[in-house]
Amino acid sequence: MTATEFRLADWDDLPAVRLLLQEAFTPLASSLPSRPTALDETVASLTGHLASGSQIFVAARESRLIACLLVLPPEDGSAEVKRVCTHPDFQGNGLGSALLRHAEQQLRLQGVQQIQLSTRRRLPGNLQFYQRLGYQLAEKQPYPEGVDDERITLSKALSELAA
Repeated sequence: MTATEFRLADWDDLPAVRLLLQEAFTPLASSLPSRPTALDETVASLTGHLASGSQIFVAARESRLIACLLVLPPEDGSAEVKRVCTHPDFQGNGLGSALLRHAEQQLRLQGVQQIQLSTRRRLPGNLQFYQRLGYQLAEKQPYPEGVDDERITLSKALSELAA
């Protein structure tokens, strides 16, 4: 089995990150009442994220990016995680969990005390995934009027992680 490398994305990775987001989020579009916003990411928007202090954690095998997540710059010890995804060919093998745990450990070392992330009510598998990893329900918000969905925000204290 090929080893998986967990690392931060650099500028040269951004086209591959964008492609990964497209490949991972496109299959969800047919099951949701509105388009996943991750599909709106471009190389330029990802460049903007990195330029503003965001971090993109990736999992790679043989230099191919197969999972990623975006962490917005922390505020008051709390960071927001977005765009958590694994390429469809690699889903169900624990890569998403491993990448999220790696990011949690790195963020804890950076002084982040809490992580927040969101999913949609219409993606119950995502909600279960995050809850299995220790994330707790923090808030539910309706989507814009006319969209039958809810944004479910979860949080996790990183102080609970082993040093």
